Amino acid sequence: MATAQRASFAVVVERDTARRNAWAALLRKAGLRRVLRRARPGEMPDLIAEGTPLTAMIVGLSAHMPRDDDMLALIASARRHAPEAVILAVDHGNRPRGAAEAFAAGADDALRADADPSELQARLAVRLNSAAHVAQRAARLVRLGLTPIEERIFAYLNTHRGEIVDRPTLARVLGEDDWSYGDRRFDVHIVRIRQKLELHFGDALRVRTIRAQGYVLEGEARI
Repeated sequence: MATAQRASFAVVVERDTARRNAWAALLRKAGLRRVLRRARPGEMPDLIAEGTPLTAMIVGLSAHMPRDDDMLALIASARRHAPEAVILAVDHGNRPRGAAEAFAAGADDALRADADPSELQARLAVRLNSAAHVAQRAARLVRLGLTPIEERIFAYLNTHRGEIVDRPTLARVLGEDDWSYGDRRFDVHIVRIRQKLELHFGDALRVRTIRAQGYVLEGEARI
């Protein structure tokens, strides 16, 4: 079990054997090489623990209970211990509140049991691609070496790339008091961000100061 915890993995938790095997094949088709199969939440405690390298999980909610509390608790535990994992729930009971309960527990997506298998495959692909982009972007930000405050400033400038962002707006982004004329606190952060961008991107991505107005992030480099 320790080996499973060290290596990244995906898992299917589904009581029905045929569905369990089909969903495992779907995960492998999506490019996830290590896919585990479990029938019940009780078989999962050793896999879902702090720091677990879970990448994706498909969970089947039983059709024979008003609420499948065991599976919902498993989703909540997986979300707590693996916040970046992609979690999909399939409600075999097609309950009116089935999707709401799955989302409340922490699932990224929820489907009814009568959904076409191709829909599950498509939704899984979208969620995995989105998670991959988020992870790649986070890794690039880490490589830039930005401090937490610099990262928040840069993220806002990047979201509004090509637009002038004034200092009072940056103050609100950071949850600080309104900026007043003559306050140079953001200039220090901008200088450091500019230096780090220049080191990694040269002129392809730069922060320009617009006199008496604010700052603008320019360039075509993607983050």
